Amino acid sequence: MDAEYSDCAKIARQMIDRSFLERLRRPRPAIAAAATLVLWLQVIASWGVALSAPLWLAPLCFLVNCAVIQAMLLWTHEASHVSLVNDQRLNDAWCNIFLAGPVGMSVEAYRAKHMTHHAHLGTDQDQDNYPYMIDVKGTPALLRFLLRSFTGTIGLSVARDKYLRGGDETPASERGKWVALGVTVVFNGALLALCILSGRWYLYFLLWAYPIIGIAIVLNVIRTIAEHQPDDYHPADSVGRMRPIVRTTVPGWFEKWLMYQANFNYHVEHHLFPAIPQHNLSLLHRRLVDHGFYRQFPQCYQRSGFRKFLQLARNKMNNDYSDAVSDAVSV
Repeated sequence: MDAEYSDCAKIARQMIDRSFLERLRRPRPAIAAAATLVLWLQVIASWGVALSAPLWLAPLCFLVNCAVIQAMLLWTHEASHVSLVNDQRLNDAWCNIFLAGPVGMSVEAYRAKHMTHHAHLGTDQDQDNYPYMIDVKGTPALLRFLLRSFTGTIGLSVARDKYLRGGDETPASERGKWVALGVTVVFNGALLALCILSGRWYLYFLLWAYPIIGIAIVLNVIRTIAEHQPDDYHPADSVGRMRPIVRTTVPGWFEKWLMYQANFNYHVEHHLFPAIPQHNLSLLHRRLVDHGFYRQFPQCYQRSGFRKFLQLARNKMNNDYSDAVSDAVSV
């Protein structure tokens, strides 16, 4: 059975000294700036190819855009913890202009929901619980999830509930949301105009709008279920509540690029100390490895989010954790 997060956290926090944590809490804006630049270079390159090169290269542009959009979402998560730069106004403006706005989000709206995820993991008070509460166990449930995701049904409902309703209503938050909305309109309008001028208007919908409302949801749910859904999860028996668990993933380069940018794969580490910026989570992970944390809790360590998701979808109820033990021992 998966170890409950509170039990893991109690042991992990005993392994990390306070002075080490203090050194890890310092943001490094240059790293966030470099990551932002790399993301936008990918956007420019992808659309340069999509609008001018032979159309048989469009699938490659689609893949790059899916990874870029996912990365923008994960960097928005990072910014919600004010980890890009110490000044929150600058942190939020940076995120809304370069990361959240282009994909139709605002960091303020994201933050208002996401903080409940850390405070109320595994309960109906977690307003970010929709991805890991989805039932994917067995072929019928998995197919229902894929149908609802690929048709954009889940994506549109998330956009409505998470970004168009409620949230933090402070004056600063409202200003930030208007900035993000302005960026959304300007960027997407300009991108659509470029597609029309190139004679390929349909590429805006195929290579940008659809990945946002469809593929981004699929990847988010796969990753989040792999991070938080227990092996013995039964939706009918767990309405609004499940055993809170967290798993860290150390994937190969492609899965890292597609689904775990901004070091989001170090998820145990992030939940333990949410104030630590993404660039230092690998150092915290190494400290836990050196102190034997993942040997004590092998269920918290995995090599692939995709593989864990498929394992959960196969509805294996009597998991002996041999894969997890093998992964943890090899660390």
